[in-house]
Amino acid sequence: MRSADLERLDFNTLKEKIKEFCKSSATHAFVDSITPKTDRDEVIQELSLSKDFFRIAEHVSLYPFEDISQSLKKSTIKDAYLSVDELREVQKVLKLIKELRKTLGSFSNTLTNLQRLTRKLYQFAHIENLIESSIDMRGFVKDYASVELAEIRNKRKKVEREVQSRLEAIISRPDAHTFLSDRLITYRNGRYMLPVKTSEARKLVGIVHGTSSSGFTTYLEPQSVVDLNNKLMELKSEEEEEVKRVLRRITSYIGEHADKILQAFETLLKVDYLKALYQLSTLISARFPKLGDTVKLKGVRHPILAMIKQDTVPITIDFHDKKGVLLTGPNTGGKTVALKTLGLCILMFQSGMPIPAHEDSIMPVFSGVFVDVGDEQSMEQNLSTFSSHMTNMAEFLDKVDANSMVLLDELGAGTDPTEGSALGIGILEYLKERSAWVFANTHHTPIKLYAVNSNYYMTASVAFDRDTLKPLYEIVYGSVGESMAFEVAKRCGIPEEVLRVALAQLPGEASEYAQARESLNAYIREYQEKLKQVENLRQELEKLKAQEELKFAELERQKEQAIKSALNSAQEYLENLIREAESMITSAKERQRLREFVKEKRREIQKGLEEESIGVGDWVEFMGSKGRVVEIREDRANLIVGGMRVWARLSDLKRTDKPPQDEGTVEIELRRAGPSEINLTGLGVDEALHRLEMFLEEAHRLGVKSVKVIHGLGQLKKVVQDYLSKCDYVIFHREAYPKEGGAGASVVYLKRD
Repeated sequence: MRSADLERLDFNTLKEKIKEFCKSSATHAFVDSITPKTDRDEVIQELSLSKDFFRIAEHVSLYPFEDISQSLKKSTIKDAYLSVDELREVQKVLKLIKELRKTLGSFSNTLTNLQRLTRKLYQFAHIENLIESSIDMRGFVKDYASVELAEIRNKRKKVEREVQSRLEAIISRPDAHTFLSDRLITYRNGRYMLPVKTSEARKLVGIVHGTSSSGFTTYLEPQSVVDLNNKLMELKSEEEEEVKRVLRRITSYIGEHADKILQAFETLLKVDYLKALYQLSTLISARFPKLGDTVKLKGVRHPILAMIKQDTVPITIDFHDKKGVLLTGPNTGGKTVALKTLGLCILMFQSGMPIPAHEDSIMPVFSGVFVDVGDEQSMEQNLSTFSSHMTNMAEFLDKVDANSMVLLDELGAGTDPTEGSALGIGILEYLKERSAWVFANTHHTPIKLYAVNSNYYMTASVAFDRDTLKPLYEIVYGSVGESMAFEVAKRCGIPEEVLRVALAQLPGEASEYAQARESLNAYIREYQEKLKQVENLRQELEKLKAQEELKFAELERQKEQAIKSALNSAQEYLENLIREAESMITSAKERQRLREFVKEKRREIQKGLEEESIGVGDWVEFMGSKGRVVEIREDRANLIVGGMRVWARLSDLKRTDKPPQDEGTVEIELRRAGPSEINLTGLGVDEALHRLEMFLEEAHRLGVKSVKVIHGLGQLKKVVQDYLSKCDYVIFHREAYPKEGGAGASVVYLKRD
């Protein structure tokens, strides 16, 4: 798309607003690089990623971080080294990447689009540990960053102690007060010395390094520590060189992994952008429209205006079954805002962003968006407004195709109205022949009449209060708006004599046309008002329907609770009767017959209750998943869960609603690669159980849903199945079907964290 069109539609202004929510200045360059996609698959990918991220955005925590891209480039240069501050910035970014991977990874099994991010958030624990073990929190290289550095610093400490010991001996002399200006050791230019009274400096042999500003004190290095200070200077130089070697070693290590670190860093910038986009979208109540083959934006607001004014009036932009809309009406009615709103929302949608509109809105993917809007006068190129418009349109008209959206503001303006109208009609006819999408506005009556008689374009007008002459910011489709030039002029203070003469200049047909147009618009307003009433009634009926469904569900729940309560009471009463009967019967044989009779009756009651509550075809919940009952045998049911047939006790099932299924959307869960089976045949019991334990632990850690254990038909089978029944990682296990290995194997279903 043309950069000029992005600028005209305020796309760059929108990106500046997004930057305000970013945590790093490095993300600003990433935001600047965002451009709308024109490939449908790419748009779907970006939208899918944004949707998945928005679902977990509140769980993603970011803190400010620096741009390390230059540091990474520097790390690849031979013998270069990063400063301590630069290394700590890299360490901070690597830590943030690690935390981010952990957060996103916990959701990536269910929100599979997040895997596009997590797979590039590489881990660099070894580099983090290297920096942490070498540099302390204050930003100093640690003593034990290298053996050589530790030795040098130990030597330096010993020499410093010797220097300080000799200087303290001088300070401790009984006559020290006669020649010292203060009893302390000073450190100047990397050397230890004493502050001596200038008048008494000759009493101490040594090297003078300067005097105080008052001249009272002379800084003197006693001869007894000159050699030691020289040694300190040498050790300090060695220390600095060794620190550089340490930094160079760490930098070289970073340079070896610079490419992957840069990929992870760029992914971090993407996440920072998505988080900023989520915050801005929350601010303006943006939603993701549906992908379709028409344009229908319900309750849409201009994104920039929605940020500035919370009470921005929403409008509806609906192409219905047409590919062109001609918007008419007076100035200040909102025509240009509507045009820019549509254009900016298209750019946002095709950049993977939500728009401030109702979630039932529909938007296709356009191959391009071409814009002619505003005052295009160019002083630099010596072009008038009209010439600038013509030059701009000449640049894009031959590039328009059936998937292009063309936005034309004030079509036919800037020149003679008759010629401008003819030219405007010609442009609309040209775009029609190319089957382009068109959203235009105009004041010219001939262009309006052309659109009214066209089967390609739909006319629409912006609603205006004739009494107050204020816009209502509502688009009325199927109508033709009037410019209301005389009413506006009168309100602005134009004399009555001027208006009277002007009205007299209008041809007679104009008056008849205005009356016919006003009658038509009145019918349209009445129709749309009734349409609103019907829509309100429909919404009310939907609301009542939902309330009735909730009441029905609550009654069903109460019914089930009542049945369970009655069953519990009956069982308790029955137990009491059994105890009383057994106390009265002395024969063991009779007591046994009584128990069998009660057991049989209890089974009949239980079966009756279960048959009433759960039947074939019902949707039930089993171990957190939803399935459908396909067969019932006594107290067990056979159901399909996740494409798999499972037998379960009726008492373990709970009836539930049919799971929702999004139209046109198929979600596929991508599982991590992990172990799928283990063969224990031929192993001793202890070794087999040890290997099985390690195998299940690894499979559970990797998030594997089910595995197969091959154990054969002997004693090992019983031992393995006993272990599986007690294992904390196992939900349940079953004997393998013939095609899975038969009785010599077990299929094990594992818990998911």
